[in-house]
Amino acid sequence: MTTNICKTALAVGLFCLPMFPISSYADVSPEQFNLLMVASKKDGGKDFQTLVELLVSANPDDEAEIRNVAAQIMPQPAPEPEPAPAASPSPVEGTIFSDRGAEQFSQAFLPGWDKSIEVNGLFTTGNTQQKSFGTAAKLHRESGPYQQTIATYFDYNTSNGVTNKRRYGVSFKNDYSISDISYITGFASFEGDSYGAFNKRLTMNAGYGLRVFDNDTYKWNVEAGPAVLMTKPIATDGYETDITGYASSLFTWNVNDRSDFENESKIFMGSKLVVENKAAYTMKVSGALSGKLSFDVLYNRDAPVGRKKTDTITRIGVLYDF
Repeated sequence: MTTNICKTALAVGLFCLPMFPISSYADVSPEQFNLLMVASKKDGGKDFQTLVELLVSANPDDEAEIRNVAAQIMPQPAPEPEPAPAASPSPVEGTIFSDRGAEQFSQAFLPGWDKSIEVNGLFTTGNTQQKSFGTAAKLHRESGPYQQTIATYFDYNTSNGVTNKRRYGVSFKNDYSISDISYITGFASFEGDSYGAFNKRLTMNAGYGLRVFDNDTYKWNVEAGPAVLMTKPIATDGYETDITGYASSLFTWNVNDRSDFENESKIFMGSKLVVENKAAYTMKVSGALSGKLSFDVLYNRDAPVGRKKTDTITRIGVLYDF
């Protein structure tokens, strides 16, 4: 008999054991308890403490009981995520070579024009074989149906205190759109080359152009028309005027967000034959700075005696767009 009573008491005790913690919740109303439980689970319990304070304000006599129950079901705060390592600032940030700095500089200097300046080293073969210093600049803008481009360059070299390379030029090109795929164009340039296939040359041409491709990836324009070349073969000669025809091709390829390829070919045919091909590859380095590699081939069939007909120029340098 005694054994049966002990077993019964033990069974009742084990049955009631899990209920002892819950008995502490009896000090708050079922509605308050349900609100606390819901708040502890919703959004990681971010509003739990706010609810506790509201319940205390509404039931000041039950503050001790509410806070006691809240302490037992208080959610564990979610661990704060570790901050991501700060990215190393670009060395050009805060200078005119950053994107923002270049934009501000552009607004202060010839606003409305896209501008670029490059500084490069050159290696030349043909009439001169040497390493040189070069610089160039280009300005471009679109205004209604007009597209205008101004370009200039200067190549210079000395050896043992003697100048053996001095090449320079400036040009202006103006296109007027007739339709989405066609335009008329005018071009004028002046070039000087003390050690090349001619001493000085003034070039003027007008023509009709077609936009074969014109999308975000590829652009290809072809042109043709009459041209006038006024050439001084050597410094002691006068200018010779020749009327020729010309054809040109300008192809650009946006390889990706950071790099572009451009190839321009031009030929003048008539009493003189002149062929030019210029290829350039640019890759963005940081901000408004890009690296540039270019290769030019210049052919003049009627070069003076003692001068080579073909010159090549390889340039490696830095380009600044603003």
